Amino acid sequence: MYRFWDTITGPVLEALRPESIVEIGSDYGPNTRRLLEFCRRHGARLHVIDPLPKYNVAAWQEQYGEHLIFHQAPSLDALPEIDRFDAVFIDGDHNWYTVFHELKLIEERCKALSQPFPLVMLHDVGWPYGRRDGYYDPDGIPDEYRNPYERKGMRPGSSDLVEEDGLNPNFPNATSENDPRNGVLTAVEDFLEQMKQEVEVMRVPGFHGLGILVPSRLKQQNAKLAEFLDVLDLPPIVARYVELVEEARVEAEIERQENKALAQENRRLKQQLQDIQSSRGWRLLTKLGLLRVRILGR
Repeated sequence: MYRFWDTITGPVLEALRPESIVEIGSDYGPNTRRLLEFCRRHGARLHVIDPLPKYNVAAWQEQYGEHLIFHQAPSLDALPEIDRFDAVFIDGDHNWYTVFHELKLIEERCKALSQPFPLVMLHDVGWPYGRRDGYYDPDGIPDEYRNPYERKGMRPGSSDLVEEDGLNPNFPNATSENDPRNGVLTAVEDFLEQMKQEVEVMRVPGFHGLGILVPSRLKQQNAKLAEFLDVLDLPPIVARYVELVEEARVEAEIERQENKALAQENRRLKQQLQDIQSSRGWRLLTKLGLLRVRILGR
């Protein structure tokens, strides 16, 4: 999600000026770092939720102090412990069950705290996980909500998983797409259908898609925010052009992953050959072969 910072998420936060931000899914922390710098400039707090962060949390807490509150737990366990939601970033487990229930918990927690529903930004509302589940931990999804899945890759234009290569070929991906209760965008739509508050959903194409849930009251109360969000409402022809650019980017990324996998396999085979050539057995076979050539040559 960090790729949206300079053009979208950063300006939105500058207009909104939230005091308490929640980030679901931190990974190596590129977006987290930007959020923490924002919090330090404006005296805000960031609740980070991630069961398996890939950085030294203690070092970051020492650096950012009271601005960072870390929850090393699954999102559905951590959200009920948070006491304020002004803005939420969701970029965790990309499947219907998790995203739908994250949104439900945020809604229920805000009601319990007598707070309005916050502005929410979600990554991966576009291809491939907008309409297809991906599971970091398939066993953590209840059976009735878990779609059939395989560790196979995906290609644009193919509703089925591909037998070789493709995008994320080693990740547990749902075997089909565009089904009920399947994918991040489907979760967002299903959540909004049952919600009673007026919330607008915006979709920004590119980099797998950014979704923005904006309560109507925010646009009414914050003219600067409303003006900026209106700019993001792209004309259909511009949106389609960006989608075509994204398709080309995804194809290039798939090709890059395939070339990387091929290069790794070539290095592995080369190392195996070197190991064999350096072994005692190979040297013995080589000597026997030379001896045979000499005998036959007489």
